[in-house]
Amino acid sequence: MKRTKRSRLVSIIWKAAKFSGLAALLSPANPLLTNFMLFHPEKDIAVDKAMIEEINQKFKTTWTDEFFMAKDGTKLHGWWIRRKDARKTILISHGNSGNLGYRMHLISTLLDCGANVFAYDYRGFGASNGSPTPEGIADDGLSAYDYLVSTKSVRPDHIVLYGESLGCAVSTLIGQHRQVAGIVLQSGFSTIVEAAGDRLPWMRLYPEAAFPQRFLDNVTAYKSKHPPLLLLHGAKDWILPARYSKQIFATAIEPKQLVMLPECAHNDVHFKDTELSKETLNQFLSSLLISQTVAHNKFDAQDIMCEEEKVTACTK
Repeated sequence: MKRTKRSRLVSIIWKAAKFSGLAALLSPANPLLTNFMLFHPEKDIAVDKAMIEEINQKFKTTWTDEFFMAKDGTKLHGWWIRRKDARKTILISHGNSGNLGYRMHLISTLLDCGANVFAYDYRGFGASNGSPTPEGIADDGLSAYDYLVSTKSVRPDHIVLYGESLGCAVSTLIGQHRQVAGIVLQSGFSTIVEAAGDRLPWMRLYPEAAFPQRFLDNVTAYKSKHPPLLLLHGAKDWILPARYSKQIFATAIEPKQLVMLPECAHNDVHFKDTELSKETLNQFLSSLLISQTVAHNKFDAQDIMCEEEKVTACTK
């Protein structure tokens, strides 16, 4: 009898141990699982030299390879593409797969809108060293911004962040910690917790506190004061459905704008609905210039009034 009870107890303990091991293996706190699910980098950059030449001729651009260091010393690679009389500089944080070579159409569209472009690869992508992690790509985004400001002498109020898919969360994080003129989120998700639960249903069993990556969040930052926000999303996106951008828009305070691209899915934005996306981006950049001009004139007027008040006080 004692042996039977002992056998049952051992069996229960063994089953509990197996369940705990499985729960730990499938947990969002398991970095091997989450990094495997989140990142699909490619090291070889397929450079379309003919397209680069076409872009350079069309927009009279200067195209250079840039190497810079992340805060932890990881060497990163980017493309610095400049055109004369650019009205803004757009910092691209791309999605979770491929590398810079897959973003040629996006780069061309942004240049066509009259902007400089700085596009970089996260650690582990393209010519960047290291291996990607959620914390690592966040650091990479901040390092790319700081490189633009400190090394390339780009003014903070000249920088517009452009996040693509996973890169939306990186752009949101940069916007929380650095001064920027505006933010564009294309094909993004709401929070990594919600997106993980939608893609991997068992993730819903874990509390939010179990997600070390929960700082990848495109909702919370826009509930309080933020730079002008533009949301672009393909209506036919089945990878990250358009309801995510609608949710971000619904909870965000002004200034905000949501534009749905009716023919686009997830990976063909700037291949389809090109005129709509380009027109939208053009208008967004123009609105930033107008608002900054108004703000500048307002401050100038206040300074003049202050000076006049000082003169009046001195002559009394």
